[in-house]
Amino acid sequence: MNSPIPDLYDDAVLRRPSWPCRIWSALAMLLLLWPVTGGMYLLASTRTWSWSIGLILAFAGCAMVFLRPVMFPREGFEWRIPWPWIGFAAVVAVLAALRPHAFVPAEARWELLKWLCLCMAALAWCQCGADGGERWKFFAFLLMLALSVECFYAISKHIDHSRAVLWMQRADQYGLRASGTYLCPNHLANALAMGFPLAVLLLFSGSAGAPLRLMAVYYLAVAAPVLYWSQSRSGWGGMLAGVAAAAVLAAWRKGGAKWLAIALVAVPLAGAALGFGAWKTLPAVRERIGAVIEDPIKAGGIRSKMWADVPAMLRDRPATGFGGGSFLWAYPPYRVHTDQPLTYDQLHNDPLQILVEYGAVGGTLVFGLYLWAGILFAVRAVRSRDDGVALLSTAAAGALAASALHSVFDFNFHVFPNPHVLVLLCGLALGRHAARTGGGGIAVRGRVAAAVLSAGAVALCGAGLWHSLSGGLSYWWTLKGEAARTSIDLDYATAETCYRRAIRWQPSNWQPWLGLGDLQATRAMWYRAPDPGAQAAGRRALSAEALEALAEAERLNPGDMSVESAFARAADAAGDPETALEHVRRAAAYQHRHAFYREELGFQLLRMGREDEALAVFKQNIADKVASGDSRTQVRILERRAAKRAKAAAAAADAAAKAPPAAPAPVPAPASAASD
Repeated sequence: MNSPIPDLYDDAVLRRPSWPCRIWSALAMLLLLWPVTGGMYLLASTRTWSWSIGLILAFAGCAMVFLRPVMFPREGFEWRIPWPWIGFAAVVAVLAALRPHAFVPAEARWELLKWLCLCMAALAWCQCGADGGERWKFFAFLLMLALSVECFYAISKHIDHSRAVLWMQRADQYGLRASGTYLCPNHLANALAMGFPLAVLLLFSGSAGAPLRLMAVYYLAVAAPVLYWSQSRSGWGGMLAGVAAAAVLAAWRKGGAKWLAIALVAVPLAGAALGFGAWKTLPAVRERIGAVIEDPIKAGGIRSKMWADVPAMLRDRPATGFGGGSFLWAYPPYRVHTDQPLTYDQLHNDPLQILVEYGAVGGTLVFGLYLWAGILFAVRAVRSRDDGVALLSTAAAGALAASALHSVFDFNFHVFPNPHVLVLLCGLALGRHAARTGGGGIAVRGRVAAAVLSAGAVALCGAGLWHSLSGGLSYWWTLKGEAARTSIDLDYATAETCYRRAIRWQPSNWQPWLGLGDLQATRAMWYRAPDPGAQAAGRRALSAEALEALAEAERLNPGDMSVESAFARAADAAGDPETALEHVRRAAAYQHRHAFYREELGFQLLRMGREDEALAVFKQNIADKVASGDSRTQVRILERRAAKRAKAAAAAADAAAKAPPAAPAPVPAPASAASD
């Protein structure tokens, strides 16, 4: 039913904004929508260069939204700060306080920037949801349109039987599973699943309007086959959970407790019927779900084995965790149950990974905020007197349910565009509620107070933009340094310049420190001079520079064992093989499931002439199933050498045994006898 509360932001009551304000707002919206549009289309912004661009543009869009009350004071804008957003801001503040304890400061910095961007975007969407009466319909239309474009690309690639993702290829393990511009089909499935509750609700909403309902029909028509072709079990489950939650809430709102009881019975039955029909008619469903029924552990891949290693990590850092983004670097020494020689950058379970990275302190706050938001939207979906508030709240609750289920088996919250889809839906719901009721948070109407809030919010966005820019430029100069260092021309001077520029942009980034140290170690190894003394001095000087840079890289990221490998090369160049061996041993012990580091230990022992120890290392690699062909080749070579040495030693011993005894040496006469 329609709300009797007058809409203070209705176009009939509030005069239309001026053209400069409209242009400003349009540009702000384009920037703010980047993560769920352009960011989604750039490989889902899973690379440093792409998410740094997304952060810069999103922070700029947020800043423009927050500047509107100052830039256009006569347009009637006012600040709306919902209570859940204050909880969100508290979470970000606590995570910022935990950052100094992070295992890898540079990774924690990026994660904090992503959290801050989500927080600012949520506040910006709250303001947008409160503006212009029915403007939320425009943003909902754009969201479904952006997801539909993603689906159109996925459909075209699926028809062509192509594994291409823009200029890259999907991993072989995914086969022809649809992923659009995402490199992983599961993450595309999560983004689509979050849009399903909104689209289904719009179909049955009389107040949505024809354009928005047609867009919902189109979205469902293109998203349904793509979701099926993604073959993502967690995506399917998330979609069903989201639509089921939305259906139950919609029934409860319509008919009270009676309809709620009916929905609690009918929705699971409908889900079961849909699942049974899919099982009977859709081959991919039978294949993917049948694998789970046949062997759940095998179907889950390495997930359950990785999860079994988590308790040891939690015991070591129970309160504050290892820091945001640190799982990749902190996990290797805790690997006990995983037997594949692979590198795992995510835990494939976001709740567990949040506990590992943020500990009990941060994890409790994050989970508490998520639960609070889910309950709040469910209550408003049922009790709100405004149809728009109810629809958006129901869609937000469904999206939260879809993401929550998906996150138990994946890391969708760590994929840059996906949480922005969730924040957009939740922010619009919060803003619409604040505009219609005038409650649910803080309304700031005074010009001075609004200016102070705008200044503070813009300052935070400016800081986030600057750090995103500096981090992105540090990454860029590091890439240029790597290209120069590994080029055919061996342009060492250019490489050093690039690395030092990267360090100036972001001193906490260990990667240019590592590149600089590796560069100087290589230069020391190949340094030549006519005078032996000058050559030795030059090597020592370059090795000293290498060791200094590598020490800083190790301090900034003690989990990157490529630093230890570079340390070993620098020590070798300085003529200190024992120190090199110590670094190689540490790398092999830390990355005990990584074939490269395990085999490098054997090769270092070979360079030092300790063949028996090297043979033992290569044999152990094979026994532990972390060996490449190099270990097997070296075992054959060293065993033949050992056999030859043993044969030679046996022949020498046999010859010594058969040789006639030597004549005894004459015994000298006593001194007294000689004198007589």
